Amino acid sequence: MSEKKMNHLEEFLKYEMLQLKLRSFTIKKASKRFNIPQDEVKTSYLNVRSKVKKTALNRGLVYLLLSSIFLFVGIKSIQGNSGYIYLGGLLFGSAGILTALGYLILAIKGKYN
Repeated sequence: MSEKKMNHLEEFLKYEMLQLKLRSFTIKKASKRFNIPQDEVKTSYLNVRSKVKKTALNRGLVYLLLSSIFLFVGIKSIQGNSGYIYLGGLLFGSAGILTALGYLILAIKGKYN
């Protein structure tokens, strides 16, 4: 495989990982897109995952910080009869925490493989 094609594959895999897409679908999609056997794509996937850990950790911490602020605002607005702020804060807070957990799991898996 040429160096240019390998760089495009790594960029594609990094983009898909940071979108928190499932590994099996990403490997199949990359295999079809670049006409490469799935074994080679899987090897490249594991290499890219080890490189992406710092970005994933930073994003996870930012999402965790922002979502905890939204969650705090949602919980505090219970006392003030602010229905939409309450629901919005709880929704954004819980969604952000789940996203942060996804990034943190990606960062942890990247360290040990």
